[in-house]
Amino acid sequence: MSAFLEFVRKSQLRFYQERDLGLDLYHAGWPGIVLGILLVASAVVFLLAIFQAIPARRHVVGLLLGLGLAAGSTGFAASYLSYRDLPAAEPRIIRESAGPLPASEEQKAAVVALPLVVGALTLAGDVVGCLYMAAFWALGAGRGKRKHKGGA
Repeated sequence: MSAFLEFVRKSQLRFYQERDLGLDLYHAGWPGIVLGILLVASAVVFLLAIFQAIPARRHVVGLLLGLGLAAGSTGFAASYLSYRDLPAAEPRIIRESAGPLPASEEQKAAVVALPLVVGALTLAGDVVGCLYMAAFWALGAGRGKRKHKGGA
């Protein structure tokens, strides 16, 4: 496990600028497609929560955190399994159609770690979304509880 974390830590994430990340996720197989779906679902749930289409706060928090945890764990599992089977999985994961072929091990690590990065960013975005919604609801609750005192 520590070899995998060291592999990911050494990845050269600037290599993403030269690649089509959507195709790289697609080449990662079903886990990559599931990650894309979870990312879109998280964005939709957040937007629905902002416009109060999901009225129960606990449902929003549960949905966002659940989607984020699912994306984070799927991304970690996909990257770890790709790393573990790298010699056999490399022709499927790293394709020239998504951009230039990696010239170094660090660039190869960036392509292998893409599901992990997408999952972690989705989880982080969902946590920030929950914090934003908590602050948004706190401001709305403070305004709604004030009672107007009228004289006479």
